[in-house]
Amino acid sequence: MFASFGGPVQLADPAVEKAVRAARAPFLESDEVPSPDGTPPEQDMQWPGTELQRSEWFAGVQQSVIERRLTMSARDYVGHLSTISAYLALPASEQEQVYTRIMQVLPDSIEIAADIIVHLARRSREQ
Repeated sequence: MFASFGGPVQLADPAVEKAVRAARAPFLESDEVPSPDGTPPEQDMQWPGTELQRSEWFAGVQQSVIERRLTMSARDYVGHLSTISAYLALPASEQEQVYTRIMQVLPDSIEIAADIIVHLARRSREQ
């Protein structure tokens, strides 16, 4: 059996997301982490489910989404951003600038969508 749990963390309020996007724009066009296999975000089955479906080793691939909303401080959210590769790839001086700009547009407390995407698959009997 294969099981995978995870998912992106996104701002739940579109107005706050728009303000953050504008604040980071001088440094980053996007901070999204693309799918390792190029699966577009609008596709029903997401990675790693797409890879499991192509594999001869697995069958019965299932994907479920557990909706989750959390509230966190602006400081904790910026701390989360500091773990994302798009920000880590910036020079240190630009990292500090973008984090400061984002902090300036965030309310003290923010709601995030942190849905958990679950992928399950069983080992193919043919293997």
